[in-house]
Amino acid sequence: MTVRHTLLPALALLTGLTASLIAADNNLLPALWDEQNRHPSVDSIPSVKGVEFSLVHEQTPDFLFLHEPRLAFHNNELFVSFSSAPRVESETAQIVRFRRSADNGLTWSPVGVLAPGLDGGLRSEVAPMLSHQGKLSAFVGRCRQNLGKSGLGMEVWQWFPESQTFAPLAAGLTLSNFIPFVQPQRMTNGNWIIGGHTDLSRHAAVAISEGNDLRRWRLVKIETPDAEYKPMTCPETCLLIQDDRVLAVTRGRVGLALASLSTDTGVTFPPAIESNLPMSRSKPFGGTLSTVQHYLIYNARLTELGLRRNALLIAVTRAGELTPLRKVWKIIEGNPPELLPELKRLGEAVERNEKNDPEATKGLPGTEPASKATMHEWAYPEAVEKDGVLYVTFSQDKRHCWLACIPVASLTLE
Repeated sequence: MTVRHTLLPALALLTGLTASLIAADNNLLPALWDEQNRHPSVDSIPSVKGVEFSLVHEQTPDFLFLHEPRLAFHNNELFVSFSSAPRVESETAQIVRFRRSADNGLTWSPVGVLAPGLDGGLRSEVAPMLSHQGKLSAFVGRCRQNLGKSGLGMEVWQWFPESQTFAPLAAGLTLSNFIPFVQPQRMTNGNWIIGGHTDLSRHAAVAISEGNDLRRWRLVKIETPDAEYKPMTCPETCLLIQDDRVLAVTRGRVGLALASLSTDTGVTFPPAIESNLPMSRSKPFGGTLSTVQHYLIYNARLTELGLRRNALLIAVTRAGELTPLRKVWKIIEGNPPELLPELKRLGEAVERNEKNDPEATKGLPGTEPASKATMHEWAYPEAVEKDGVLYVTFSQDKRHCWLACIPVASLTLE
């Protein structure tokens, strides 16, 4: 039975970093984090008030790997998609599956297949979703069937309620050489924009639609000028949008978020540069609340212990500001005491640390060695707001999928 809990997270350390404004291609990138206040360490970051959790789906013997969750509300149902594989990430049998909830995440439907593997050696990687004009679309990242990030491009699938299934909106790839990583957002000019990556996951990129035609997209690449970032590794990109400005925030390599600011609705982006936001090497997600505050969900940078995804944070701006982020809270961290009953049932209520568990460094099916994530990896978030609640889905250790329900009223700066 699915149970929600109030979070009382454990503590860890975060190194706070600050930096000044940096010029790139004559465009001034605003600081992502408030320069007047040092980014706090994790042990001093408060937990967001009123958060509740439910388990969306857990690892099963036939599908050990579960990661890359995405979500959308459609006709008062909450859809959550996730990538699944029998053994490990990026194997040949990887597909995208989904579950639905008619009660905002308290209970869930049986598991369905959103995007299966296809003939010709094509596997499914990820599927962000969009509910628009009475239809639910899924943007499927299609890859070659081999171990590795050999991205081919994006397909668009659509939900058909009569048959309770997803099917392709158009035959073949809608946009080649692009893997979508976040849900589409509408810009002021009426076009939709999706953050993702291109060139076999070596460059950050966005895809821009032709108005409401979700079958026609064009690719815009975001370069990186520093040789240290060439080639990139999994440059997953999310977007914050205000007026004609589109701020791309990308997973970096050295513990800082990369960023690039477009001032022409994504038509052009200057090369991405290191920001002043400390962030682990993991997928971020950003959006705009009904309070007109922008928010960013990301993993804390924890260099002292070598932990990358043990704490999942949410930070917000002032209402009407694109940047900077001014306050941050913990969504979840470590082994939350209130989740221990469910974690014990899953067999996950253990500190897997190479210092106290010699077997930990051998790793576990479908995830990285536990020594890199001493307690848990709460990662790869996606969020959507409904009726004053921000619904955030994320994976746990690449084995389970969770939902956090955050009252938007808890995300104020006062």
